[in-house]
Amino acid sequence: MRETRVLSFAFDPPTEATDRVETNLRYLLELLDEAEAYDPDFVCFPEFALQLRYAGDGESRASIARPVPSPETEAVAEKAAALDSHVWLPMLERDGETCANSVVLIGPDGEIRGKTRKFVPTLGELDDGVRPGTAIGVWDTPFGRVGALVCWDERYPELGVQFARRGVDLLFHPTTSRATRRFETWAAYYGYHVVVCDKHRATTITPASGKVAATSPNAGNPSMDLGDGATARVSFASVNTDCGSYGSFQNRTRMDAIRERHGGSVVFHELPDVATIVVECIDDSVTVADLEREFDLEPMFALEDRTRTRAYEAVEGSPLLPPHDCEYGRK
Repeated sequence: MRETRVLSFAFDPPTEATDRVETNLRYLLELLDEAEAYDPDFVCFPEFALQLRYAGDGESRASIARPVPSPETEAVAEKAAALDSHVWLPMLERDGETCANSVVLIGPDGEIRGKTRKFVPTLGELDDGVRPGTAIGVWDTPFGRVGALVCWDERYPELGVQFARRGVDLLFHPTTSRATRRFETWAAYYGYHVVVCDKHRATTITPASGKVAATSPNAGNPSMDLGDGATARVSFASVNTDCGSYGSFQNRTRMDAIRERHGGSVVFHELPDVATIVVECIDDSVTVADLEREFDLEPMFALEDRTRTRAYEAVEGSPLLPPHDCEYGRK
């Protein structure tokens, strides 16, 4: 079992600010102080949280962007080290003469582990010179492999497949949108968790159970009044990232063998609506990676990829997207 404590803040900064970056940073640091009570393994904020509401201040993306590293990332890194937690900092990033909509991953040692740039900026962003990201970063942590995508990226199902191919266990999605339905499909088909966070809502989506720890702006949902009109809502979930999703028909006999060998160390969640079984290891005697090796267990997306390749090669002019040369990445 790989218990993972995930904290995401639906952070809505003040409408007005004299210095937008300084103002938002101050609130982000306050929220990281609040995070101590949750002992999180990961903390996530909404899309470009460092500059949220910049347009209302009359600022442009280019004028408000910050480099990585910067004094702002260093301030967040100090809090991450104090928390002993991974922190995802979404920000508009200045890189020379270009700008990117980025998410910076800061480790519990206070070091920058990496960053992801929005793969599919909106047309407005592209018109303003925001450059798309190209590298699908996946980082190993004690809680499994993690990655991130940003807002409009969720419209492109091939990105969900790319993260599955790299064996991601926990995918973070800072956004200013409210779209989550596609992630419920990704989680069930590909066996990874998705953390979605915008300025009003936050939730974690699990492969077997769907949404957990969901927040909303509804009257009954608790919120934090940060002052000057700034608010935050807290989504906190403890999930087991040692799980995977497999074809229910293709792996039927393997599931019987797993049950006979490992008994109460493994939980099976059958999802007939998507023809998959989510396998969850709940103690330290066995891991999902062990099961895949021991029983030649094929993940659902790997089966789809293998079938795609055969169909694509069998005929000319297949409407399928071409197969990618990328090996399955679970360790």
